[in-house]
Amino acid sequence: MGSFLDDEFFLDTKAGRRLYTESAADLPIFDYHCHLSPEAIAEDAPFADIAEIWLGGDHYKWRIMRADGVPEELVSGRGDRGEKFVAYARSLQRAAGNPLLAWSHLELRRAYGIEEILTPENAHRIRERANAVMRERGDTPRRLMERFGVAVVCTTDDPADDLSAHRQLAKDPMMATKVLPTFRPDKIMNIGDAAAWKAYAQRLGVAAGVEVRRWADLVKALDLRHAYFHEIGCRISDHAVFVPEYVLASESELDAVIATLLSGALPDDRAQAAFRTAVLLEAARLDAKRGWAMQLHISALRNVRGRFFEHYGADGGADSITDLPVIGPLARFLDALDREGKLPKTILYSLDLTKNDALVALAGSFCGSGGSGPNEAARVQVGAAWWFNDQKDGMTRHLESLASLGLVGRFLGMLTDSRSFLSYPRHEYFRRLLCGWVGRMMDRGELPDDDAYTGAIVRAISWGNAATWFGIEPPTWALERASKVVPLI
Repeated sequence: MGSFLDDEFFLDTKAGRRLYTESAADLPIFDYHCHLSPEAIAEDAPFADIAEIWLGGDHYKWRIMRADGVPEELVSGRGDRGEKFVAYARSLQRAAGNPLLAWSHLELRRAYGIEEILTPENAHRIRERANAVMRERGDTPRRLMERFGVAVVCTTDDPADDLSAHRQLAKDPMMATKVLPTFRPDKIMNIGDAAAWKAYAQRLGVAAGVEVRRWADLVKALDLRHAYFHEIGCRISDHAVFVPEYVLASESELDAVIATLLSGALPDDRAQAAFRTAVLLEAARLDAKRGWAMQLHISALRNVRGRFFEHYGADGGADSITDLPVIGPLARFLDALDREGKLPKTILYSLDLTKNDALVALAGSFCGSGGSGPNEAARVQVGAAWWFNDQKDGMTRHLESLASLGLVGRFLGMLTDSRSFLSYPRHEYFRRLLCGWVGRMMDRGELPDDDAYTGAIVRAISWGNAATWFGIEPPTWALERASKVVPLI
């Protein structure tokens, strides 16, 4: 019987343990989707308190604390950090099976060398120990990324952002981690509030040097900002899509939608869907034009509790999963771009795990050239188990879908999707689970008992696929470090 988070965690076969040790553990990290602040990385101010890092904006932790009856003052409020830390420790004791239990203790171990189990009784002492290590080492965002072997980080950025922090980081010769922006034009698609949309359209127009009065103006503004992001090194776009839509409209109809919004009124539901479809199609065409990858995050039912949203705002932990249909309109959307020859490399994520099989089948339908030009490996694929699904059961079911219906050896692997600089042990969590899963197939005779064969698959999923598929060159040190592990197939 193993002990909590010992060396055999998730590795219940000899083959799995060997795979993890020899083929995954020492690889760099390619974090192609996160919500870290580029300004914080550029500023690189020393951290002072693990309580702030853990609880300053992590809605994963806030949700279990609220479920445990913790007063909001000690969750997202202005309560004492020490009391917040104790409250989180108390809630964590009731979180059996929740990935936070493993993640939090892995972070304590890997970042601060603290092996104790966090409890309300020792929380103050553990916080003091972590903070003492933090101060002694002079931990900063960059130093933590270096400690965890992070080669590439892709943040999430608005098209109207000036990217000054990214420009500063790109010029810094001391940066060990490559930090790049991701183009996320959600605000121009969100037209449920006419006043907010008008204000944002003006901001986007100022950034692009284009007054947005008609559809052609908006297309030009997006293209100019897309080009600007490209110059800074961006190679990925990202889109939060409640459910995919495919409602077509003429340019004159889109002009009318913009005129209605600028007047302070809302278009009808069909016009709104047509506008969102048009923006997403145009963004995809821009990605294809410049050789980027497009990410579609689907099925997040956001801000379901109106009173909480009014109090806190977005990203506070009042989000859920929609079970609405997605495959039909998504298929039409992808097909329209494919017929134009403008379907970019695409990653599909679904918060609804029941859609996994259908998404894998759909993605496979859009791989290959369609009879014209060379085939590109994994051109459209299903991305990592996301948000509520990045835990043992969700990741395993995700891998099973990819393996059964697709080509799991081309999977891009794990990402953090996090706002915390301590979240990189999530990659260890995933790599251990992956190696355990592959090791069990080896034990059952479903894969060759050959570490060179299976190690290459593990290494490709853990690092190599992401390091090549996006067209982003990792730092030299990361390539050298990766080359010391089992070669890729």
